[in-house]
Amino acid sequence: MSELIFPNINIENLDRWVGDLSPLECIEIKNETHNVKSFTFKSKKDAWFQFLPGQHTTLFLNIDGIEVMRTYTIASSPTRPHTITITNKRMQDGVVTNWMHDSLKVGDCIDALNIGGSFSVALDQPRPKILLMSGGSGITPMLSMTRYFIDLSINVDLVFIHNAQSPKDLISKEELEFYELHQTNFKRHFICDKPDANWEGPSGFLSSELLLELVPDFIDREVYCCGPEPYMQNAKKILESSNFDMSAYHQESFDIESSTAQSNMAVNLELPEHKVPDSGINEYNVTLSKSDKVVSCGSNSSILVSIQKQGITVPFACSMGLCGTCRTKMIEGTVEMDSQGGLLKSHEEEGYILTCCSYPTSDVVLDL
Repeated sequence: MSELIFPNINIENLDRWVGDLSPLECIEIKNETHNVKSFTFKSKKDAWFQFLPGQHTTLFLNIDGIEVMRTYTIASSPTRPHTITITNKRMQDGVVTNWMHDSLKVGDCIDALNIGGSFSVALDQPRPKILLMSGGSGITPMLSMTRYFIDLSINVDLVFIHNAQSPKDLISKEELEFYELHQTNFKRHFICDKPDANWEGPSGFLSSELLLELVPDFIDREVYCCGPEPYMQNAKKILESSNFDMSAYHQESFDIESSTAQSNMAVNLELPEHKVPDSGINEYNVTLSKSDKVVSCGSNSSILVSIQKQGITVPFACSMGLCGTCRTKMIEGTVEMDSQGGLLKSHEEEGYILTCCSYPTSDVVLDL
């Protein structure tokens, strides 16, 4: 009989995982629904993961010879620091997600950026009653928060509302039902947009009346919301119309997995403010070397927005310096970059920038 070898579970003797430290090795793949899978990873060097429930990481992949980056919320809890789990949904135009579903295997290794993000219950001082609201794949940060609360036996009154298209689209249904059965301070409500003949729960879109029926004391709760943009807009409208104190409302600020994310123009998004020197605004030329096109860009405008204003299509997604999708090599010039963690340190040293949060301080030539 072979000798059992137990892993080192004392994190004090392990490195904390950061991007560039080591690749992530896929150790488990789980089918959640007909089009959703969970991928669990560990560090190739036995490092441990430090993050807050609700935060995300960005995967750096090479697909058919093309380097791509996509950001995904971590669905697992930081209370289990030796692995992280990403749960994602197959999308019609989801290049990365669909590749993961079709090609990623247990034992494969991928690279990822640092973990970050400002959407987490651990960053706030929430009320003793919390309401989690999610739609579709927006359930992932809520799963991380729920697992965090359950693992630590935190004394908080937790209600979880999740909207899905149909009963077959309910992610982690059995797990959440188990928590409700065994936790006195946890309640869950599933709502299906298109119920089948066997569905006995509420159906349709969330309304003020339905929210009041499911969570009569929602007005007294801290609310965390994530889902497709229309879902979050509807939830926010319902709360505002009920005179809810919106300082107790928190939502994820981008929907990176949306199949329409890259068809939206960044000029229409609410971008981070970039402050320019008191000396005023300067105009610079941004040259796209592959097409020889030249775009005028002010020092107070991101390079991405200036390019898109000319009707030129370039890769982007979150438009906030988080995901790394707009990563481009700068051949010449200088910029100020308000990156939010979507760029590997090694890539920055090699001259790469994120066009969505880079502001020129000279004429610039890009490898675009």
